[in-house]
Amino acid sequence: MSELSFCKSYLTALDARHIKLSSDHIADARQYPSGAIFVLPRLPASHPQRPNPKSTTTSSSSTLAITLKPLKPTSPIVPLSNIDPAKTSVYDLKSSYATSTSLPASKIKILYKKKPVTDSKTVAEVIGSDAGTEVEFGVMVMGSATAGGTPVASPPAAVPSEAEKGLADAKYEGGGAVPAAQGLSGKEAVNDAFWEDLRGFVVQRIRDEKEGDRLVGIFKSAWENNK
Repeated sequence: MSELSFCKSYLTALDARHIKLSSDHIADARQYPSGAIFVLPRLPASHPQRPNPKSTTTSSSSTLAITLKPLKPTSPIVPLSNIDPAKTSVYDLKSSYATSTSLPASKIKILYKKKPVTDSKTVAEVIGSDAGTEVEFGVMVMGSATAGGTPVASPPAAVPSEAEKGLADAKYEGGGAVPAAQGLSGKEAVNDAFWEDLRGFVVQRIRDEKEGDRLVGIFKSAWENNK
């Protein structure tokens, strides 16, 4: 039989069959003809059983005891117990420390192994599966905030009288009164709060606490030698 004859014979056989059902065809299963039910045979007893899947997050199967330890020894340490690592985010740790110390959460940065971690990550994602049941996170308090109280603020600047200023009739060369300075400025603004802010920025940027302290020390030493 030639290929052409075979094709004609095959197409003729197909024409005798039912038309193909469309993709949106719906049939009532209750109208299906009854037939034999096919059941796969059971596996023999000697067949190896399916192995149980290994857990990828061992530490998330139980609760943890977490210690929030600040970088400064003068700041309080906050212990947390019965923490579910899979359901607790880094932001939750930050909020717990802020609540316990009356600090604003925006001034707190959580560290793990001396490196900043993202607020949106869960504890399980940060510590992995081999961290154990007791975990320590570092806490960096940025800016001039202090634990257990209100943030340190610069004292309000007293507004001198016109006579004390001696500027009642002073004018710029282009006209207009000389404005009075508000708050600390210049060298007076370079205080402890300034160096703490600088340290927080540098450590957050380079993600290395020791190197950040070294750089701030260089800046501070250079400033004191040339002020």
